[in-house]
Amino acid sequence: MSVLPASLLLLLLGSSLSPVQGVLEAYYTNLKCKCIQEISDFVHPRLIDQLQVLPRGNGCAKTEIILWMKNKSVICVNPQSKWIQKILKMSHKKKMFSTPPTPVIKRRIS
Repeated sequence: MSVLPASLLLLLLGSSLSPVQGVLEAYYTNLKCKCIQEISDFVHPRLIDQLQVLPRGNGCAKTEIILWMKNKSVICVNPQSKWIQKILKMSHKKKMFSTPPTPVIKRRIS
């Protein structure tokens, strides 16, 4: 008779620790757009250190382009600007034609 209360307690404990809650928290941690204000002004590519494209998602209904400048400032750019579209095309071409680095294998001689 002691098996029944123990198994009932285990079943109750197992149902209260649902794994679904952790999955939902993992997917919905960032539900806001990162860019509050976007600019359309031209920024010279030499001044750009890093370009980050954030696609549309559940939290933000628009595509965002964030420029990390060499002077440590961050700028959000309008994705429909013609100059940023040209820069994106150029960066895709460079990535397509660049060769991947050769793997370096170090062997230990015993």
